[in-house]
Amino acid sequence: MNSRRELILSMASLWLARVASAAEAVRLPVRDRLRKLDELSGALAHREIGQVDWQNGVEALARGIDLAELCRLADFERVAARLPLLPKGTNAEVIQLLPGQRFTPKIFAMGKGRAIIPHGHVNMVSHHLVLQGELHGWHWERVRDEPENLILRPTIDRRFKPGDSSSISDQRDNVHWFVATSDRAYTLDCIVDNLDPSRGYRFHIDFVDPDRARKQPDGTLRAPRLELDEALKR
Repeated sequence: MNSRRELILSMASLWLARVASAAEAVRLPVRDRLRKLDELSGALAHREIGQVDWQNGVEALARGIDLAELCRLADFERVAARLPLLPKGTNAEVIQLLPGQRFTPKIFAMGKGRAIIPHGHVNMVSHHLVLQGELHGWHWERVRDEPENLILRPTIDRRFKPGDSSSISDQRDNVHWFVATSDRAYTLDCIVDNLDPSRGYRFHIDFVDPDRARKQPDGTLRAPRLELDEALKR
């Protein structure tokens, strides 16, 4: 088992290095990128690669992707027409990009000032690609958990435009928050959950309030936990 895992990891590392450079020089076909995403997701589910390996791989695959072709494959116009913008939070729909896909793709829709509210994740990874519109996004490392707070370290604070992406896992950039800055914005999220079936749940979400976080002497933030209804009010 160890030798097989080592072989897969070495092949994955070689492939990731190749994709990271090739994606900047060549517009790889969208279907090929989706198949590679599916392979990475299957490997992660079987613990043949790590969560950060998955993040590095999907971020490399998203670089330079043909958004028009991706939107066509996702039937974006039809899906977007079925997703009215909500007065709070986001609207979303699960879609299919590949037969038998080993990841869950979802298109999220939000109006200006609406948000993918601040939250952390447990037992899952996800990648977030802007399809249309613009957002401001923040990510934080999840340093540790407390009964009433999450201790966070800021990692990302920037504008996201079409084609930009980021990802989360239990191990990197776990907490995120996106606010639409254009009249409407759409993202494609690709999710793999139930990474550790022994936990007894597929995934868990922890809502937090970074705006009321207290800065600690070491530069981290103590952000209070919130319930969903309270988070949607902010």
